[in-house]
Amino acid sequence: MGEKCFIGLGSNESTADTLLAARAELQAAFPGIRFGRIRLTQPIDFSSPRTFFNTAAVCDSLFTAEQLKARFKEIERALGRRANDKLQGIVKIDIDLLAYGGRVLKPADWERPYVREAREELSFFL
Repeated sequence: MGEKCFIGLGSNESTADTLLAARAELQAAFPGIRFGRIRLTQPIDFSSPRTFFNTAAVCDSLFTAEQLKARFKEIERALGRRANDKLQGIVKIDIDLLAYGGRVLKPADWERPYVREAREELSFFL
């Protein structure tokens, strides 16, 4: 069965295409993954006029938290994320492991309104 994982995804590209591509990559890697709905949000702690597309997911994984984070970075790079994009206010794709095995890894993100909403939405799978 593995550890329960709660994942946050976000993109501030002009469409949700990159976010949907990331979802497809995660679905291939974790066949039982469950996604919440996509939410449009304003940037938080980030200077950019671009609206974000955010979603969250829940899955079980036999990988360690570090292995998962490394895999998420690979997906981000494959989908075009570049280190200097943030300086221009662009987040092509961001995939974060927010909780692993019942342990919250990113407390500030965990309390963001859209993450709280997604937790409620996906609570059956948590």
